[in-house]
Amino acid sequence: MARRGAARCAVTGIVAGSLGLLAGCSGPKPYVRPGFLEHPPRRVAVLPFAITYPYDLEAEQAIPPSHEVGRDVLRKTFYYALTPYGYEDLELSEVDEGLAAAWGPLDAGGWRAAEPQALGKALGADALVYGEISRLMHFTTPLYTETSLQASLRMVEAGSGEVLWRQRVRVAERGGALMKKGQVVDFLKDQARSFNPGLKFLRISDAAVRHLLKGFPNPPLAAGSSAPPASGARTVRLAVLPLEAKRAAWAAPAVSLREHLVASLQESAFQVLELQQIDAALKARGWTEGQPLPEALPLGEVARELGADAWLRGAVTKWGRTYLVVQSWVTTGMALELVDAGSGEVIWSAEQTNRRQAGILKGPTGYKSLVTAPLTGLRGSHLDRIAIHLSRVLASELAAAPAVLAYVSDVEQGKSSLASAPQTP
Repeated sequence: MARRGAARCAVTGIVAGSLGLLAGCSGPKPYVRPGFLEHPPRRVAVLPFAITYPYDLEAEQAIPPSHEVGRDVLRKTFYYALTPYGYEDLELSEVDEGLAAAWGPLDAGGWRAAEPQALGKALGADALVYGEISRLMHFTTPLYTETSLQASLRMVEAGSGEVLWRQRVRVAERGGALMKKGQVVDFLKDQARSFNPGLKFLRISDAAVRHLLKGFPNPPLAAGSSAPPASGARTVRLAVLPLEAKRAAWAAPAVSLREHLVASLQESAFQVLELQQIDAALKARGWTEGQPLPEALPLGEVARELGADAWLRGAVTKWGRTYLVVQSWVTTGMALELVDAGSGEVIWSAEQTNRRQAGILKGPTGYKSLVTAPLTGLRGSHLDRIAIHLSRVLASELAAAPAVLAYVSDVEQGKSSLASAPQTP
């Protein structure tokens, strides 16, 4: 299991209950090669992450399944969060298939001995992201729960093998009765979540990736770049438009929520277009970043330029904190519409609000937690978490809606019929 002598993360701030002690230790600032943005890589492959902890295992004994879950969840979460950046991202399945074709089964690890130049050539990538996880733990009892990881990620230039970017992260979520101070509702939720390693690792991976991507270089999308070719049956091209902020102070959250939506839609039936590509087309027709889309903006013309079949548009309807001494809330809300780019028909719409409360309504376990819980419940990390959760919920509802499934099927059939029709000389 975890290295006995490993240093524990220092928990800053006030303990926020018997769970939710999300202790992300912000290590050193990221290393970025000088001049990175002058000649950034174009195509990036996120390689399978490796667990480097030296397990003391018997012959033919496998590492704990929960650790494999944590490893894979961190890789997926990082990849999805990277998709809005100005790179052409190779899909994880494409990366895995390319590695397996050249070096055999991934679990055998033959590809790990390959030089970056060979990996880049096999995958058609300019840069490679390596992830090494040196510590993983998923431990659960009524008295104490902990899900934690420690990892180091680096981006390497495929041609030279030179490190372009590097960052380390440690993050943990701890709970249980031994944490003493807290709220009954949080304790019960933590106990229920602890039986699902995937959910627990997703929670801490969200926090880890937020830290990893602070200061991560985001170059302008290279001229002539486009969304990567659709894999499998994903031929319906979706453009996620800038979200309208109902209040001026919500402009920055609108940008973040849009990025969360793009990340959450990566496993949907849509081929999601690059945000920078969309924004460049909008700016060329009079849109100013941070402002609402002009009423007269020719979206049909933009759709033809991008090759978009559908728009996802919407607004941030709620965002903020409420404090009432013994109770507090953080709240975020979105309204979304899926619109056919050709006809302007609304295919699907939804509006939801997500809220996290802290204080007397969640059953404080003592006078101290009655005072402190409403204060710690206002943390920005809680607001970020419910924003990500809301994005995932709405993306899941969109992907599973019968009207959307029927629309995707119709568009795919139309494209298939067009492609198979005889061409006139």
